[in-house]
Amino acid sequence: MVWTHIWFNQKKIKSLENNTENLNKYIRDLERKNANLEKELEKEQNEKIIVIQENKKLEKENKELKKQLTQFLASLSALATSDKTAEAGGIPSSKTFYKRNRQEGKKNATGGQPGHAGHGRKKPTPNLPPVYVTLDECPDCGMPFDEPVKGAEQKRTVTDIPLPEHIVYEVIFHRYWCNKCEKIIRGEVPWLPPNQHFGPAVASWIAYQRMLGLSIGKIQSSLYETYEIIMSEATILKLEKWVADTLKEDYEIIHKEIVKAAAVNADETSFRVDGKNSWLWVFTSTMASYYKVAPTRGHTVPEETLEGFNGVLGRDAWKPYDVVKCAGHQLDLLHVNRWFERAEIKHRIEPRTLLTSKPAKLTKPGRPPGKFLEFVDGIRSILKRAIEYTENDPPPSMEERKNACKKFQNEMKVLLDREWADEDAIRISKELRKRHDMLFTFMEFEGVAWHNNDAERAIRQGVLHRKISGGRRTWKGAEVFEVILSVYETSKKRGQRFMGMVKKKFDLYSENEIQNVTAS
Repeated sequence: MVWTHIWFNQKKIKSLENNTENLNKYIRDLERKNANLEKELEKEQNEKIIVIQENKKLEKENKELKKQLTQFLASLSALATSDKTAEAGGIPSSKTFYKRNRQEGKKNATGGQPGHAGHGRKKPTPNLPPVYVTLDECPDCGMPFDEPVKGAEQKRTVTDIPLPEHIVYEVIFHRYWCNKCEKIIRGEVPWLPPNQHFGPAVASWIAYQRMLGLSIGKIQSSLYETYEIIMSEATILKLEKWVADTLKEDYEIIHKEIVKAAAVNADETSFRVDGKNSWLWVFTSTMASYYKVAPTRGHTVPEETLEGFNGVLGRDAWKPYDVVKCAGHQLDLLHVNRWFERAEIKHRIEPRTLLTSKPAKLTKPGRPPGKFLEFVDGIRSILKRAIEYTENDPPPSMEERKNACKKFQNEMKVLLDREWADEDAIRISKELRKRHDMLFTFMEFEGVAWHNNDAERAIRQGVLHRKISGGRRTWKGAEVFEVILSVYETSKKRGQRFMGMVKKKFDLYSENEIQNVTAS
């Protein structure tokens, strides 16, 4: 019995020991699991912190991307992708691949219009003997022909040019002995380029080709292919400079005509000289265009160029023009409309022209910005009515125009002085308040345009040369360029031939007289 009790106790103790061992093992397992869970929790907390940091970074990047997207939508590259946004950013036609339809409503049919007189090239008068085309036999059956049928002939007047061929002549300088100076003296001719073996016609032809935008390499090729003349680059530049020196007096006369003009439009564009940024300025009137290359885009150029000017200056919103003292300034209203168009793009509205009567059209679904549209439509309405008033038929008198001008100015002032909430309306109204006296100048002066198209067309010639050659290598070359370009564009305005204007500077011999001398 005792042994049984001892055995039972030993078994019980052994069982307790086994249970204790199992409990310890279970506790250790729990401790390991708890340690693993703590590690996983710490890992998840660290990952959560990383996710929060990444979210903050992404939010910051998203905010920056939205800002860049807004800037991109108003940039030239984005605007150039649509015909309805390109004009808003001033995209040149060379950057677009479409033709914008500027005419609203139904388009007129192409070709001659019913009731309009026909137009055609005036038939020239022949200055050479006629060329007869005869046949000996019928080309179809081979039947021999006798005399042609009287009165059945057909005529065609053909205009052609002779095959180009250069002329070569000698200039013989008679020399004389001067007893007083004790040296041999010879005469000089102003129409001949100094120290050159090429005549004035070649020089003026080169200047003309340069104004057409041909590079020096193409001019060399054209000289050889057309006239069989081989000429170096240095010689071309020297002859071009000689033409500019010859036309320097005409250049100064053009400047004086610009200062005396009743209305002048101005514009500027970048132009590199010697690889550095410079600026090409243009001041154009009805009968003349004056170009100036300067190292600055500041106020000194318009201030010095238009010193003594008493007319009206048409310009854009560039502030350096503000220093020009004259009878008045006319802000380019198309330039103002571009401010509206850029803002319309930001507000998801198709940009509209200044003289449009179309309602606003959203480019994406959403709620239209009512206050912004109220501001833009109000400004456009006032400007449109002012423009149309001056273009009425019959035109109003100057006194009526001045009275109407005051009414439009007061109406504009009331609209601009309103408290606008839209940030674009606030910005544009602030700019227009500064230039309030420039908006309706075209109503107070006769012959003043409400746009600056003349200057923008004139400055494109400089843009053309900049694209081809990148500018000029030296400032002397820039001076040559501004002189010749001024005379060239002025000759086009006056309906004259540039080559003819250049030849007038050659006093003694015309081309025909030179040919007569060589023929004898």
